[in-house]
Formats: sequence, C-alpha cells, structure tokens
Amino acid sequence: MPKRPRGFVFHDVPVEQQASSLPSPSSPTTHRHTSYTSHLSNISASTTYYSLPSHSKRSRIADEAPTASADGSFDNYDLFDELAAEGADADGLYFLDAFEDDRHEPRKRTAGDHPLREWIPEIPEYLNELIRLEGRCGMATDLCAKCQADGNLFRCEDCHDLSLYCGQCTKDVHIRHPLHRISRWMKTHFRRAILRDVGIRIQLGHPIGEACVNPVHSVKDFVIIDVGGIHEVALDFCGCDRAKARTTQLLRARLLPATSVYPKSAATFRVLESFHLLSNQSKVSAFEYYSTLARRTCNTGIDPPKDRYVTFLRLIRMWRHLKLLKRAGRGHDPAGIAVTEEGSCAVLCPACPHPGKNIPDDWESAPLETRWLYTLFVGLDANFRMKRKKVSSESADPGLNHGYAYFVETTKYKQFLDMFGTLHFEESTTCNNHDALKLAHMKGSQGTDASGIACVECTRHDMKRPSSIGDLQKGERYVNMDYLFFSSMSRHSTNTVAVSYDIACQWSRHIWERLLQYEHTFDWEHGTITFLIPKFHLPAHQTSCQTAYSFNLTINVGRTDGEAVERGWAAVNPFASSTKEMGPGARHDLLDDVFGDYNWRKCTQLPRVLLTKIKEAVEERNEQMLAFQEFEAALPVEHVARWKKAVEQWEKDPAQRNPFVATRPSITLAAARLRLAEEEAAAIASGESITVHEKASTSYMIAAGLEFEEQQRRLNTDVSALGQHSTDLQRAKIQERRNMLQRQLEAWADIQQLYMPGVATLRAQVLASTQNSSPTSAENFPLLLPSTAFTKLLCNPRLLAHEWELRFGQAHETLDDLRRHLRLRTHMYKYKDRFVRGQRENTRARTTIATVEAKVAADADRYRKAYAALEALATPLETSGWNIALRPLLPQDIKGFEEDKNISRDRVQLSWIWKTPRIERSGAVRAGGEVENVDEAEDTQEALRIEWCKSRARASRWWEECYLLLEEMRRVMAFYTWQSLWWEDQADRRVDVDDALAEGLFAYAHRQAELHRDMREFCRKSWAGVQEYTRIANAAIGLPDDTSEITL
Repeated sequence: MPKRPRGFVFHDVPVEQQASSLPSPSSPTTHRHTSYTSHLSNISASTTYYSLPSHSKRSRIADEAPTASADGSFDNYDLFDELAAEGADADGLYFLDAFEDDRHEPRKRTAGDHPLREWIPEIPEYLNELIRLEGRCGMATDLCAKCQADGNLFRCEDCHDLSLYCGQCTKDVHIRHPLHRISRWMKTHFRRAILRDVGIRIQLGHPIGEACVNPVHSVKDFVIIDVGGIHEVALDFCGCDRAKARTTQLLRARLLPATSVYPKSAATFRVLESFHLLSNQSKVSAFEYYSTLARRTCNTGIDPPKDRYVTFLRLIRMWRHLKLLKRAGRGHDPAGIAVTEEGSCAVLCPACPHPGKNIPDDWESAPLETRWLYTLFVGLDANFRMKRKKVSSESADPGLNHGYAYFVETTKYKQFLDMFGTLHFEESTTCNNHDALKLAHMKGSQGTDASGIACVECTRHDMKRPSSIGDLQKGERYVNMDYLFFSSMSRHSTNTVAVSYDIACQWSRHIWERLLQYEHTFDWEHGTITFLIPKFHLPAHQTSCQTAYSFNLTINVGRTDGEAVERGWAAVNPFASSTKEMGPGARHDLLDDVFGDYNWRKCTQLPRVLLTKIKEAVEERNEQMLAFQEFEAALPVEHVARWKKAVEQWEKDPAQRNPFVATRPSITLAAARLRLAEEEAAAIASGESITVHEKASTSYMIAAGLEFEEQQRRLNTDVSALGQHSTDLQRAKIQERRNMLQRQLEAWADIQQLYMPGVATLRAQVLASTQNSSPTSAENFPLLLPSTAFTKLLCNPRLLAHEWELRFGQAHETLDDLRRHLRLRTHMYKYKDRFVRGQRENTRARTTIATVEAKVAADADRYRKAYAALEALATPLETSGWNIALRPLLPQDIKGFEEDKNISRDRVQLSWIWKTPRIERSGAVRAGGEVENVDEAEDTQEALRIEWCKSRARASRWWEECYLLLEEMRRVMAFYTWQSLWWEDQADRRVDVDDALAEGLFAYAHRQAELHRDMREFCRKSWAGVQEYTRIANAAIGLPDDTSEITL
C-alpha cells in the first residue's frame, strides 16, 4: 500500500554551517529523536538530539541547529498519517516513522532493476535446457533406472524425477498417482502414453494397495477430468457385500460422478476447485477452460479425448451448489437441507448492522445521539445487460438453490407479480423524465424472458443482500422493485434504513400506500426510513430533489455516496454473454455463486479498505472542520447564530424552510434574456412593439453582440496560444473559425445598422484610425454596442436599458463562474500538495491547474467588460445602487476562501466576491438596477448563508464518517466473534451419523470457527492503532474524546 504524505517531516540538520564554498570534510549532523506519550488529558512529546557523522552525499547546510533537549505540550502539532500498530503494547505505545527524509539521493541502480535485460544474454542457455528435456537427460542405457530391466521405458511428465522406468516400476511408482501423464521412449523420441497402458487400475472402496476380492470393472473408457487433462482410465468399483454405492465410492476418492446411476465420467475435486475459483476471479467460461484441458491432453487434434463438455457443465453446477450448502452449514442441520430458509446461504456483510449478531441487544433504546450509528444503508438499481433469452423453462431447467442465497424464490416472486403486476402504480412524474421511469412502461425486449435483473445491496460496503435479487420483465416497474426491497428488509435488517435509488424521489412517494395493498406479504416493521438519490445521479434531477434527497446535505449518513450498487455490476457484467443463453435455473445458480464469491472477496478486503477509509476520513474531517472554523470566524456572529438555528430546524424537520436553497431567483444572463423576450411578447400582443427587422429585435441584437464578444475573446486566446511553431492544421482551424465569425459579424452588423443608424460610419472611422497594412481580423472587429457608442451616436434609450439588463445578468453570472473556478483551483492545489508525487504526475497536475487558471482569468476579463459597460450606462440611465452588489474587480480580489494562509485566523479578510450581494446597507439591487428597501435584521447575505451551510455540512459529513467507520470496525470483529461461536455450536448437532461423518462435521465446524477467529484477530491487528490515532486527531482540533464508547 503506498504511503500517504506525512503531516510533518524531520530533516537532518548540520551542527556547523560551512562558511566557505571550498570542498571540506563532511560536517556532522544532528538527528532528532522524538517519543510521544499519551495521557488522559493531553499528548506530550519528548525530543532528544544526537550528533552523528554525516555522509558526504547526504549532508546539508542549515541556518541554525538545536543543541538541547526539549519537552513540550502537544497542543499544536500537524496531524500525522501513519501509526504503526504492529508491536504496540496495551498501553498504547505507537511508532511514528518520523525520520523518513523526502530528500534522499536517488538509489544506485542494480541488475535486479532490469531483470529482463539481464536475462537476454542467457536466452540460448535457457533454450538449450528446454530442448535437453526432449531427450533422456543424460541416461546412457536402455535399462530401467530402478530394476535394470530391458524393454519399454517410460518417463512421467508430472513427477520431479526425470529417470526412465520400465512398465512395472512405473506402475508401482504411480499406484498413488493414477492421473499423472507419462511418455514412452521410442528409441529416437518420446511419445505420449497413458498409465492404463502399463496396467494401472484405480480400485475404489478400499485403501490404496489393498486388493478387492470382488472388483466390478467400470466401462472400458471411464473418463476423469483433472487439472492435467482429460484421462481415460481403468477403474474398478468394490463389489464386496458391504460395499457402498458407486457414487459414494467415487466421492470418497474425491471424484464427483457425472450421474447418480451407472456413472461413466467424473471430475476430480481439484479441477472443480480450480475452475470454480478461476471463473469467479478471471471470468473464464466453462467452454474455454474445458477446451484448455482438451488441448492439454492432445494439442494436435490427431487423438482428441472423448467429449465431456456437457458433462463438465453439469458437474460444475453441482459443485457450486454443494459448496454453497457446505459453507452455509446446511450439512450440520439435523433437519437436512429441505428446511433451508430463504437467504440463509448468502455471505453476510460483517460491517452492516445485524441485530443479535454484531450490535448491542438494547440498540433500539439507545439515545438519539448514537442510534443513527445502527442505520442500515442500502441501494437499489437495475442492470439491463443481464438479459435472458426465451430458452428452456422452469420445468426443464429447475434451479437448485430455491432462493437459498441472493435470488428471491422464483415461485413466490412470480405469484406476487401475477397478483399485483396489473395494478397501476407508476403515477405521473414530478421530476425530470428519467430513463428508469420511461423504461418501466415499455414492453420487454422481443425474444427475451428477462429484460435484466434488479438488486438491493448495502451501499457502504458494496455487498449483495440475501433474497434481494430478481429478474425484470419490462423495465424497472415499481412492483418488482417493491418486492425486492421488502424481501431484503425482511431479513437481517434494522428498522432504521437509509435507502438510495436513482429515482427515489418518485419511487418513495407512495411506497407505504403500495405496501398496504400488498396484503401482509412482507413481515417488516419499518421505523425511520430516509430516501436519498446517489450522488452521481443527483445532478440529473430537478433543483428541489437536489437538496431534499442529497447525501451531502442529509445528517447521519457520513460520506456514503449511494453508488456502490452501480459499481457492483462490474463484477457480474462479464457473465452477461454466457448467462443470456442459459435456462432459468442454471442462470440463477451461476449468478448466486458469482454474488457469493463477490461478497466473500469484499469480506477479505475489509481490513485494508476500512483502514484506508479511516485514515482519509480523519484527515478530511480535520481539514474540513478547520476550514469551516476559519470561514465562520470571518462572518458576523449574529448572522451565524441565525443560520445555525435555521439549519438545525431543517435537519430535524425537513418541512421547514431549506437554508441551502436560495430564496431569491438567481441573476443570470439567460434570465435577463428571458425577461426581455417576455416584455417584447407583451408589447407585440398589445400592438406597442416597434421593430425594424422582421426576425431580430433590439434585445436579440444586443444579446447576439454579447455572444460575439465572447467568441472574439476565445479566438484571441487561441490565436495567442499558437506560437511560432504551430502546425498547418492548427493554423487552418483558426482561420476557419475567423472566416465563420467574420461572416456572422457582417450579417449582424447589417441588423445593428437598422437599430443604431450611423454605427456603420462610426465603425469605418474606428477601423480607419487603427488600420494597418493588413485587414482587420474577426477577433478585432469593433462591435460598438450601445454602452460604447452612445457618446458618439444618438441611441434609443431602450437600447441602453436592454444592454443594461443583459450586462447586469452577465456580471452576476460571471461572478458565479469565478467563484466556482476559484473553489476548484483551491481544491486542486490541495490535492496536488497532498497526493501528487513524481515528475510525470506533477506535470499532469500543473497542466490541469493551468487550465483552471485560464478559466479564472477568462471569468475576470468577462466580468471587467460587463462592469465597464454597466458603469458607462449608469449615468445616462440615471441608475444608482447597482454598485453595492457589483464592484471593480482588482487582482487581489481574485482569491478563494482559504488563500490567506499567512494571515491569522482572527484577521482573515474575505474578498468582496464571496460576500455579494451585500445588504448590510439600506438597500439591495434588483436585476434592472432598481433599488428596493430591505430590512437588515430580517434578511441575510444569501450567498454567504448557503456557502456557510455547505461548509458546515461538509465538516459534519466527515465527522459522521469517522464515527461510522469506527462503529463498522467494531461490528466486523463482533460479527466474526458471533460467527465463530455459531460454527462451534454446529459441531455436534447431528447425532444420527457414523463416527467418520461425525468427525468430519466436527472438524469442519471447528475449522470454520478458527478461520473466523483468525479473521477477527487479523482485523484487530490491522486496526490496533486506529482508536489512539483518532483520539490524537480529535485533540489536534479541540474535539472531545467521545470515541472511547466504541471499543475495537
């Protein structure tokens, strides 16, 4: 795992500063050793300095060097990243790798840095050794290496021994390895042979080496599929009086029979284990794997093995089902697998809350301040890649799992859809026209039995939930999603749930009314349910949804994004091409196994994932809380108190006014254009409209001029960026843009002449005064809008008013863009300083930052032009008060919230751009420049209020994330403790079995118990320093140490 940037770095400091530049012996260096001691009230540090000789390449010159030991309080310190837990004692002694110097000299390269390059000269020798193995490897005689007998000699391709043996000796050696591959020496070369040729017969029902008095020969070509290939073997069943069934004899030899009656084929457990793991990890298909085994047996096609591909498909399906039952402990139940409950074979998420397993028994009576920690986070989504064609049927291809794992039980699901599928639940939408809603009313795809699948999974840890996946018939109908959601909630759920769904704003509107219509189909007592929309999908919703269903603004959800269910599809999509051709039972069984393996891999990654997340969360929490405190310190106290009260009321009761939403409509250029267009429409309707062009009105003419002004600015920027060595293609594209803009400007100038008579003459004069030998390019074409030309031309006052309206909207909109880009610039600088290392990464980061800087500069230039126009128009229009909200933009004004790091917190001065519109005075400005009176005691600075609320929300979400992660760590270890005890209880549940089976049941249960204890201890070891780390981080920003209630 790569190390994160340190909070601070200790550097070597030379004791004596070299005054001369002449070469001199290396000066000694002083190394600082700091030890930390944790007390109940604070953290103290003790520092000692050691003077040691310095290496010549590592010595550095410093201005001054400490010479004494120092003890001090740990009140103000930088937050460190790494706490080494391994080796820490119970008192909380942690090791900080504080002596890592980021200025090490480059390491000298060795041969090990370029192994392939070093190997190239050795290629001939390697090739010679490979070819040498084609012969007898130095064996000079044609006699058996063991008994010296003459005759046919064989060598095993799978044994480590390269010697050649006669047929009898080969048989004796391989009595315990009947599936090895052998070759026969043909005097000139080796030729493939099989152990059956030397007399090997596999005897079942008896220990190896013990003869059966009544062996029963199997078919002559009994086929065994193994990792080494597909083998035709001679096999004998036991025919003694007390012999077991043939299938039992094969199973006890670790061979899975293909049929239960007169088996003629089998697969070894190891080939099934190999493919089982490989298919889930690398998504290899059964056909590709079987074809590999067939080619490993015969890669020429001359003597191919007997085709057992269909048999292999059946065997792997049987194997998956058996492993599912075994791992869920179904073999330990005295009642047998017939009483297996739905969802009981699923791999549960250890970090999610499970009543009776990993959360306190009295969790429901916990105080409200901590009860939110037991919230279950789930997400819903559909995947329309996972189609299934109309092939086979439930009767021809029944499933083996019967709803035991992740797919719901098919019969109940279909009965529910038949009963309630005709009810019309999908009412008209109150949000945007989302695809999920449109697809819900569409017919299923032609020729498909299932148009996709839908699922419910935990969004904190990306694991599929039991009994939560089902097929879709046509789109994401509410009836399908309701069944899957309530089926999932009926198992392993608390009554406090946060549900994320990309159309939650619509699906949740009448969910409880729909539940009543389902007539007690589900047994779940819901408590507090919070419906949210995943963060990536939220911008596609209307404005009201973006605040009411936002993870960022909702309390007690931490930094959950709700998108885990989308990410989870990546693991199953590679199976879409194969499962669409399967029958319904085979498809469900395969996907159940895929989801089970996916969940298990997530379980094994939890120690690393949660540790990484807590490190990030603690850092981000401290950073966001400090940023919020700095921001809040620069605001009026009375305003902050009023905002805090408002946001707390909204968090308790969402029906209250949302402080994150602007109460006044935003001022934009588009809004100004719409207002002018509506005024013109009213004038046309009343017959008062005065136009001189059939298509372009005055407002349209000026708005087009503003667009051309922006195009000229962009073209100027691109022309300046060409440079002396630009290519022909680059210059051609610029010239094509110039030509297009020139034609548009000439057409627009004709319209402008109609509304501003004399402007063409004025433009000719301007061009004549600035004309040089070359014609004026399009980017330098003088637009002469009313704000520029009214001093030299007689302009209609309506033209001035229209440009004022548009410029006023343009100025406010540009300020919004500037603030947004400044926030982005601040974030990118922080990200670069913290995470970017190396020349290539720094170059990419600087390039990206340069792009943002260019946008900031463009915003500033656009605003200054708008402001200059407003300033020019204010006098003839006799408009006042507009410059309360808008001011001249100076270079020192262009800065973000946190760009005054050199100023103390109590003296931070925010730029005016973050405080507009200002209303501390007696008035505020409307879009048209009119002044309306506003009571300072009742109104607030809206832009600041919204930004303060967002800053507070960011800090709160990271604070919640820290507590959630600590609670999840505790739950993981508690779950493994519960699971180990559960397995121990399964050890001796069955009493009606023979001693051998009883011992197997006992051993497997205790192996599973030990496995889960080991996983718990691994988590404990991985997280040993986390609680102390968070306590120190809390002290760094003055938070109380209230994490002690969560014990890891």
